[in-house]
Amino acid sequence: MSPAKPPIRDEVRYVLDALKSAIRILGYTVRDIENKLRYSHGYLSRVFAGTIELKMEHVIDVARALEVDPEELLAFVYPTLKDPASPAAYELWQRVGGQPPVGTFVIRNVHKQSVTDEELERALRRTLGNVLSEISGHLASLGTSPEAEEAKPAKSRKPSKKP
Repeated sequence: MSPAKPPIRDEVRYVLDALKSAIRILGYTVRDIENKLRYSHGYLSRVFAGTIELKMEHVIDVARALEVDPEELLAFVYPTLKDPASPAAYELWQRVGGQPPVGTFVIRNVHKQSVTDEELERALRRTLGNVLSEISGHLASLGTSPEAEEAKPAKSRKPSKKP
């Protein structure tokens, strides 16, 4: 038998959860990201479950699929920096001639002033599709759907009460 895989470290679980949150917040599913990256179906799910080890390559790929820069995604994962910086971080920044960043990251205002109707409609369609898909899946798991209700024989339906 192969040895048991060690549990996912808390720090790694935190990063995985933040990546999944970013995916959902931007209106995607894990499968959408797998498709955009041409990963096999279920690959990222195995990464998020800890079956496959998270690599920096995964973080960069997810950022690319979400159309954000890796540093922006990492700033989402770690929005607040340690203040004061650790002695090692302070020394690192001193050696390269700078000061360690502290506080909260502020994303530069590089976004467009307005969103086009086409972009808004595309985002709305994607989000609405995801919501309807989840509802449909939930109804299917319960064995109830509008089609199933219509297909029931008339005698099995509850009679409507007439006044």
